Amino acid sequence: MNRELLEKWGDGIPAYADADPRNPEWRETPAILLDLTGDGYGEIIVKDEGDPASNPTRTIKDRAAWELATLYRDYARALYLKMRAGKLNRDDLRRTRIPVLSMITAGNEGVAVENVFTRYNLPPPKLILDKNTPADRLEKLKRLRADIYLVDLSRKGLSSEEIKLMSDNTHGVDITSQRIIEPQAVFYDWKVHEDFNCQPDEIYVPYGSGRLMENYLYWQKRTMHNAVVTGRPDPRLRANSSDVINMNILGAEPENLDSIADKLPAHFKPFLIFRNEDLDAAVNFSFTGRKTGKYKVAEQKIAEAYHLLQKYGIEAEPSAAAGLALYLQRYEKGLVDARTRVLVVSTGIGV
Repeated sequence: MNRELLEKWGDGIPAYADADPRNPEWRETPAILLDLTGDGYGEIIVKDEGDPASNPTRTIKDRAAWELATLYRDYARALYLKMRAGKLNRDDLRRTRIPVLSMITAGNEGVAVENVFTRYNLPPPKLILDKNTPADRLEKLKRLRADIYLVDLSRKGLSSEEIKLMSDNTHGVDITSQRIIEPQAVFYDWKVHEDFNCQPDEIYVPYGSGRLMENYLYWQKRTMHNAVVTGRPDPRLRANSSDVINMNILGAEPENLDSIADKLPAHFKPFLIFRNEDLDAAVNFSFTGRKTGKYKVAEQKIAEAYHLLQKYGIEAEPSAAAGLALYLQRYEKGLVDARTRVLVVSTGIGV
């Protein structure tokens, strides 16, 4: 570390007032009204995270990547405060090893992190990908300002120490497993408030790492707490608190590990924060809607949903269409009431 980087990161990476809608941390993504009655389904709202005006690499992962960049802003400011308090001198600063981030990714998060890290001259991330990553995707990723490591991710769930060892980062940080930054609260906090403000009864989301769904559930509980304990709702929230905690969050997980929605399945997901028992508890304690949960979605429906998004001009990859696929599947089975206000999240178009 040095004084130049301290100032560049501490002052150059923007800080926003907490949850101030007058100075938003994120540009809201479009909410597109789609009438699918001609296709045999109902009317829905699609939130398009592939909009480049909001997400530079055209996936929802840009939001999480930004939060990882702010870690270095806060890191630089913490060192500055220690220097000001006389606990760190210039020699100590020069000897300070800058933490490098390791992460497991299917591709999109790696691209998003590299993009924002390059913008602020942060240390290149270390990306662990499955050894069977398609060659065309791997070629795109190899052009990034990042270190790439290919690992057999089907063998076992990796520990944090194994992730750092496999990415030659024993003195760094495995961000995949870290909870100190509260990823369930900050990765998609602006996103979930945008969606709450659309006032849906049901929200359909792709379920991969689990972080997106965790953010909805966290902020539903937080909204309830704000309403009944502090009496101070989040300033970003325009919807009624009682409506928010009644919203059903439905996570779509492919039935097949070799799904065309290839960013979602994994042999192991060791770093989930909200596991099945936590989802059940949220439902049983009435912090969320009664239908909230993870649902398996058929491959045929993922393909149909993907083609429907293309038909209506919403650019997406198959993984982004999983939420819509689950809606189609439930609608076909008569599980969606015609009066239900439905919001579907399309997570964008990645590598």
